[in-house]
Amino acid sequence: MLKREKGFTLIELMIVVAIIGILAAIAIPRFAALIDKAREAGARGNLGALRSAIAIYYGDTKGYWPRSLDTQTYLVAEETLPAFIPKYLARIPYATLKRNAENSRVNAVTMVYTLEDQEIATVTDTGKVGGWMYSSNSGDIRINSTWLDTTVLVSLDSTMRYSNYGHEEP
Repeated sequence: MLKREKGFTLIELMIVVAIIGILAAIAIPRFAALIDKAREAGARGNLGALRSAIAIYYGDTKGYWPRSLDTQTYLVAEETLPAFIPKYLARIPYATLKRNAENSRVNAVTMVYTLEDQEIATVTDTGKVGGWMYSSNSGDIRINSTWLDTTVLVSLDSTMRYSNYGHEEP
């Protein structure tokens, strides 16, 4: 009597490979979208940390916003203002945007100048720079990019730009 060998047939193996391929085709794009959402959440968290540090600086200096988010001390009205870094924040965090955005991981700070009651100027669509933009006149800081973040929809007919985090439409 011949002993029959056990194993898989070629058809069974092809079906398993096809099922794995279908699952991978579904899972990989979803995984990439989750990575983008995590990066954007990290950018919003870093923005919150920066805003908190700026608010603490404002309170400690009795009403002065940091002149710049750097390691320099400044003399204002015969009063020496402390350096923002490292006392209020160890370093400027990265603004990490979605992977396909230009300059998706930058920690540079661009200074913009506004009046205290004026909303911070935003970069134009062609200036998708990256990093942060900060106004020492108003203490406002935002992500310095006009890339669209479609994961945060305010209403069905709107999209959110990175530069508007914290200043969402009503």
